[in-house]
Amino acid sequence: MKKRKQTILIAGLACAMALGGAVSVGASENMPVDESGNPSPFGKYEEPVTVEIVQSINPTLPLPEGDSATDNYFTRYIKENLNIDIAVKWSAASADYNEKLNLAIAANDLPDVFVVNEQQFRKLLKSDMLADLTPYFDTYTYDIIKQNIDTTDGKAMENITYDGKIYAIPNVQVEGDGYNLMWIRQDWLDELELEAPQTIEELEQVAKAFVDNNMGGENTIGILGPTINGALYNTFLSINNLNCLDGIFQAYQSYPGFWVQDEEGNVVYGSTTQETKEALAELQKLYADGVLDQELGVRKDADEAWKSGKAGILFSPWWHGYNVKDCIANNPEAEWKAYAAPVAEDGNWYPKLGGVGNSYCVVRKGYEHPEAAIMLNNLLRRSEGLFQEETSLDMSYYPGCVVVAPSDECSFSVEALRAKMNGEEIPEYDPLNYKLLESDLNSLEECLEAPYDDLSIEKWNTEIMSTSGSFGRLYSLLMGMSAVEDAEEAGIVNKVYSVTYTQTDTMERRWTNLKKKEDETFLKIIIGEEPLEAFDTFVEEWNAEGGADITAEVQELANQ
Repeated sequence: MKKRKQTILIAGLACAMALGGAVSVGASENMPVDESGNPSPFGKYEEPVTVEIVQSINPTLPLPEGDSATDNYFTRYIKENLNIDIAVKWSAASADYNEKLNLAIAANDLPDVFVVNEQQFRKLLKSDMLADLTPYFDTYTYDIIKQNIDTTDGKAMENITYDGKIYAIPNVQVEGDGYNLMWIRQDWLDELELEAPQTIEELEQVAKAFVDNNMGGENTIGILGPTINGALYNTFLSINNLNCLDGIFQAYQSYPGFWVQDEEGNVVYGSTTQETKEALAELQKLYADGVLDQELGVRKDADEAWKSGKAGILFSPWWHGYNVKDCIANNPEAEWKAYAAPVAEDGNWYPKLGGVGNSYCVVRKGYEHPEAAIMLNNLLRRSEGLFQEETSLDMSYYPGCVVVAPSDECSFSVEALRAKMNGEEIPEYDPLNYKLLESDLNSLEECLEAPYDDLSIEKWNTEIMSTSGSFGRLYSLLMGMSAVEDAEEAGIVNKVYSVTYTQTDTMERRWTNLKKKEDETFLKIIIGEEPLEAFDTFVEEWNAEGGADITAEVQELANQ
């Protein structure tokens, strides 16, 4: 099932409408203005403004002695810079926040400014309970926040735009976190004089060579699987699963756990497609041949398996490189390298990616100062470096806080590092935007031996890997994320997004049982406890037990 290529035209139109709808606001309305009396992203209210909030806090990180929810470093800083007084309607432990907020939404008993997840955001929109931020968005939003939103190719704007109006400040996450790469023992490949596998057929051959030659000793694992109760693949509700099998599914253009669209625009659940059946057949074969983890479904600790040197291939995110030090400590010659592979029959790579963000700062409809939510996040984005220097207060105490980062942080960091390694001019960047890049560039010489045309393990300063966080980050960027950049340059990357990353009404009642059936059936097929034909029975039962209704609801979301 090929995923229809998505267009950003709708998002672009929405953005244009929103920005075109900005209005001029003046001091007479007690709006935030600069010293000259002009509206400004860092303006200050002439008269005090009260913002009532709710908080999701970590009870294990208490406030400093003498501080309170309404009188602490953040509230004092906000008062000084914006002339905003913070009132707290209620606080809840992080684990209880969503439940309490759901009750407040149901009772229409909302604070002025609050943070919601995707599902809550859609409910509030549908019930017309949110303030329109369109008149304030262009005038007051900090340029860096706008730039971060722009790095999502229109997706973040599309998420917050409804009927041509803007209703939130969106969380923007780093895109690189979603890529599931093939990490392989490069030193094993070199010892066997093999090339890194690019196709499924080559993957089979290399994994079998690892097993047949006992590269990790007796019971070598060719392709590692997840820990017991771990996910076989990423889903629309859970990204960044370690040691999963998405890399193999993707090679069949199979996207289990994602909601995708066919070429006619019809929504289908990726776990029910013919391509997924084909991928399961391949996994069943790999398991039967002894090259796929023989403890799949019962392995107690997958990390221990590769860190101890037993496994040759696994699928994990780019930041897998942070943990290679544990494997190198056991075997100084161990060298893990990532590849954007295996590719599909058409030579392209189809990575499943998470949403551009999963939380939103919103304002209740009827509140007289909707722009205050924007101002609070502007101040946070500009001053977070100062906060890190001056206070240990947990960020959960900052009102209306959503993380807004450049989605291209990882790819841009690789570009800058490669420029320095090649003796080229480093591209211009704003240190407020790419907060770790200066440290990355400064630590390059400490972590890696020049010249930088050889990244093999003997060129890395492994003596500092247990004491310097820079080692893990640079290894992850240059041996992990670089694989994505190479694939982008080769023009083979076809990003796959789920139609939704939240639950529908029917999902809330049915999804637990449906997902349990899916997980059990797929595992049994892979390890040979069920024939491949069990997939067809699963699809039929899945639809009958609520899957068809849920698909219709997701289709409705796609049509909005």
